[in-house]
Amino acid sequence: MAKQFMPTIKKLQRAINLTFDKKILINKTQFYSKETKSVKEIIIIKQAVYNEEKDKIVNIELFSSASDIQILLWLRDYWFELNGWEIPTDNEIWNEAKQKYYDKQEKKNYQSTKSSKRKNSPIDN
Repeated sequence: MAKQFMPTIKKLQRAINLTFDKKILINKTQFYSKETKSVKEIIIIKQAVYNEEKDKIVNIELFSSASDIQILLWLRDYWFELNGWEIPTDNEIWNEAKQKYYDKQEKKNYQSTKSSKRKNSPIDN
């Protein structure tokens, strides 16, 4: 992750956690890419929520990306959504990438639950 975006990402994380009592976690994982012959870093945004069935706190993945800019924009959009503000549409490329991610996640959730019901968004909780 580029060093210039990390302070802003941390500020947004702290603002969300303190203002809305959310437990947003930012994790990183690395893997080796054979195509580029280098180590790549994936940033994962998770939220800690209480699972009544398991009677414990579990981490739900909200978003993941190798792009620190996408992480920053996702946190910005999440902040706007939690505040009830209109989400900026200033970046059409970002909005397309975000929609593809959500479509992929929805398909993944559908396959994992094997039901036609869509999982509740952590934002709704």
